[in-house]
Amino acid sequence: MPDRKVLLVNLVYREQGLILGEGNPKNIRSLEDLARPGLTFVNRQRGSGTRILLDYRLAELGVDTDIIHGYDHEEYTHMAVAAAVKAGAADVGLGIRAAAQALGLKYIGIAQERYDLCIPAEYFDTPYIQRLLEVVSLYDLRDCGKVMWQS
Repeated sequence: MPDRKVLLVNLVYREQGLILGEGNPKNIRSLEDLARPGLTFVNRQRGSGTRILLDYRLAELGVDTDIIHGYDHEEYTHMAVAAAVKAGAADVGLGIRAAAQALGLKYIGIAQERYDLCIPAEYFDTPYIQRLLEVVSLYDLRDCGKVMWQS
């Protein structure tokens, strides 16, 4: 948008991590543990941000996804991953902290993501944008509404 003034406004942060059964009975501590025998994993669907993050991190660590039991078991929401862990269908899944907390599950954070909104400057003071900035209440809001950059 080279001919337009814009503001980059922080929306939220969210934390991704391992969602574990109550008490973490399999003593899972890290992504490397997903390759351990005797563990069952529940994954997010291909193309989701969570899956992209997981595949990137596993590649960094040199973990072969072919040896992760349950790697092909895909769910389409963070809550579905948490529900599979809660029900005992999996020992561990990757998802957001809010999903683990909603079901009273153990959680180990592995990554933090920042989400920003790019707002054309002429719309910034409109009631619609101002209302949006007022009602956002998900994830970590430490910089919510803060202008992060301006052209």
